[in-house]
Amino acid sequence: MFKQAFLMAGFLLLAGAASAQVPAPLSETPTAATPAADAATVRANMGLPESEAGIVEEGEPYKIRVGDRLQISVLEDPSLSTQVLVLPDGRISLPIAGSVFVSGRSTADVEAQLTRALASGFAVQPTITVSVAGLAPLAASSALEAPIRFYVMGAMNRPGAVESDREITMIEAIALAGGPSPFAATDRIQLRRRDADGVETVTTFDFERVEEGLPVTNNVVIEEGDVIYAPERGLWD
Repeated sequence: MFKQAFLMAGFLLLAGAASAQVPAPLSETPTAATPAADAATVRANMGLPESEAGIVEEGEPYKIRVGDRLQISVLEDPSLSTQVLVLPDGRISLPIAGSVFVSGRSTADVEAQLTRALASGFAVQPTITVSVAGLAPLAASSALEAPIRFYVMGAMNRPGAVESDREITMIEAIALAGGPSPFAATDRIQLRRRDADGVETVTTFDFERVEEGLPVTNNVVIEEGDVIYAPERGLWD
């Protein structure tokens, strides 16, 4: 009898210890910092509409795209601050740093890159901030039934015949040719086009406005047989 009571007491003691080690259920209250919340914060800070929510991956910084407009600010010398357009080749053009590739990078990446590029021109390390002042439209180019061929001539980095299997604009065509050379008169690049009767029409395109981040009005779609010609700058240009 005494032995049975002793065994029963031991059993109850072990059962109590086991129940004390069972962890309490986890709270189902969501935490304040979740990947979805991070992405929503980024979209709000960037001013992205819900229709463009896919631009920013959850928990990831915004990646600069072709067609975005960037605000570059230099704290030590505000006269160097400017707003630039990301060109179709993914680059921006800055008088203070030259041509800089930025597409697919975050604003923090570009800030670090420009800081390194400008460091030699300042007595102390410059403070540079980069922000997205405007977003590129999400429109996609149309595929063509057959490739078109056009010609790039004059003061271009890669003159010659160019083919494209999709619909492209004047700006994209210039980018495919490597952009204007340092000797090009970029404010008067010509688009030469012949109609079915052989009559040639010449349209002047101001690529300087693109480099300066200003809007352009005649960024036309390139057609089969078009000729893009960049004249050289004159002595006083």
